[in-house]
Amino acid sequence: MQVMSRKLPIDAVLFDLASTLHGKRIGGHFAELFPDVEVALDGLRRMGLKLGVVTDKAMEAVEPMLQQFGLSMWFDIVVDGCAVTQRKPHPAPLLHACEALAVQPAHALYVGDSTNDALAAQAAGMQMIRVSYAEGAARSGGGEQADLPCLRVIDSLGELLELIGSPQQAKRTRRVVQAGYRHDDWAGLYI
Repeated sequence: MQVMSRKLPIDAVLFDLASTLHGKRIGGHFAELFPDVEVALDGLRRMGLKLGVVTDKAMEAVEPMLQQFGLSMWFDIVVDGCAVTQRKPHPAPLLHACEALAVQPAHALYVGDSTNDALAAQAAGMQMIRVSYAEGAARSGGGEQADLPCLRVIDSLGELLELIGSPQQAKRTRRVVQAGYRHDDWAGLYI
């Protein structure tokens, strides 16, 4: 697989699960993935990045969501609320993921929506991207999260591709995904 170049000096992207990748539950089922989740995961993988989920939820709640949307194949690690003794805002879950991925925290990016996400990333020495689209997340410029340190506030996970890679890479990735190709089908599409 050809690896695309990157603008940011990172080796891994870690995601909070709830409200970052999927919306609320309806009748025991997860309602939907947020727009551009698969586009972003495809593109980030093409950039050669390691991907992970760090959540305070128990694996019994995490596994069904990942399976329902076919997301398990994208992630190199899933750190649930039982993996370490402390939960976010303590940095332990993020540091555990970085150690398992053999990535220095300064070379990892955390994507989340909450105050606890921002505080955990800061304490771990990681840069954070805050999503604005999550239910209850502050928009860029307001709310209690406005003063929390983050590299950028994004309105869609697809924006990660432009932030980490380039606009051209983001456009190519969107075209490939819209054409119905999955990660495993990409062998010669970026030559």
